[in-house]
Amino acid sequence: MRLRSAVKDPVILLISREAVDACDVERVFKSSIRFLMASREDVILYRQQTSVVFEGWDEDPRELVDVPEVRAFVNAMTVRWPEWAFFFNQVDPSIGLWTSCMAGSSFPGGGAVEIDVHLLKEVIEQALAGMNALYDLHGLSERELEIQSLGFIEVIQQMV
Repeated sequence: MRLRSAVKDPVILLISREAVDACDVERVFKSSIRFLMASREDVILYRQQTSVVFEGWDEDPRELVDVPEVRAFVNAMTVRWPEWAFFFNQVDPSIGLWTSCMAGSSFPGGGAVEIDVHLLKEVIEQALAGMNALYDLHGLSERELEIQSLGFIEVIQQMV
C-alpha cells in the first residue's frame, strides 16, 4: 500500500441542500469550483486538497448516498465538472461518496450500495480522463499524474 498525499491546505466544497434539491450545478460551479481552476497556479495549489460536504442533511436520517436528489446532483455535477477526481483528496470519503452515487445500481438503505461494475468502469475512465486533461492543459508532470491516478484507483479498490 502506498502512502497517500497529505491534505496541506484543505478546501471544503460546501454544497447546500437548496442547490441539491434544485440540482443547481451551475451555481455551485460558478460560486466555488471555477476558482479551483482559475489558473495553472490554482490547479497546482488545489490538486488533491478538496473535500465535499453536503450541508443541510443533518436532520435527515438517510445516508447521503441513499438520497436520490444527492445522487442526481452528483451525476449532473460530474457532467459539468469532469475534473473532480483531480481535486478530491484521497484520504476522506469524498471519492467514495461521489463514485458510489455514479456507479451504484441499487441503494438498499443504510449507506449500502450495490456497485455496477460497468458503471464503475465508466466512472473510472471519465475521472482519469478529467485528470489527464488538466495535466495536459497545464503541462504538469507525467510522473505526478501516474502517482495521482494510482492513488485514485487504490481508493476505488478499497471501496469495492
